[in-house]
Amino acid sequence: MHNLGKFSKEEYLAAQIEASKRKFRFCKVSTRCVARFKEVIYKSSGGNIRGPILCLGTRNGRELDIFRNLFFGGRLKAILMRLSEKEQYAFSSRFPWLESMGMSDVAKIDERSVVGVEINPDGRRKDVRICSFDEMPKEREGKFNIVYSNTLDHAYAPEIAAKEWYRVLAPGGYMVLGFPGEPVKVTTANPSGDLTFQQIKSFFPGKLIYYNKYGNCFADAIIKKS
Repeated sequence: MHNLGKFSKEEYLAAQIEASKRKFRFCKVSTRCVARFKEVIYKSSGGNIRGPILCLGTRNGRELDIFRNLFFGGRLKAILMRLSEKEQYAFSSRFPWLESMGMSDVAKIDERSVVGVEINPDGRRKDVRICSFDEMPKEREGKFNIVYSNTLDHAYAPEIAAKEWYRVLAPGGYMVLGFPGEPVKVTTANPSGDLTFQQIKSFFPGKLIYYNKYGNCFADAIIKKS
């Protein structure tokens, strides 16, 4: 596996939780980015956008609020979220209480649900399961029509994580990825930071329908699962 042996699993888990706590108030995806993802998926699906949506590595959960409101919340909610967004290191909201209204329930997933996974216990919300993103429940296989993550560089073994993410993605579903545009230094917080785009793409067999090397904080790609 790509990075097994560089760090112990215990060192890795502690580093991930500490990194999440340190950056907890920031979200690394913007409303502008998610609106672009929606546009690409809308065109690819012939206007038939369906959930549920799963986000991996959600920290404070704001990316869940963005996906839920922009995909299923209507035009007014989308406009309000864009107007209330501020950028400082990453992205946050002036009115987080407004964005979080109507959050999904991880125990009751339907076609309009947007739920997440987070390793840091501080990220616990009604729509978040606290666990590692490479060990999700067996019953989630093929459950989600859209899976989003900007955390593959945080994976202890990216091949294993990618396989798990694709396992829970439905056939014909969309894998939406954010990742460093250029390989970054490998650390316990970023044990897979040296992955290239070609390596990342090889983990997710399917049709590449979108790629932008210059997204907000990351390069972005969308792969449609066969």
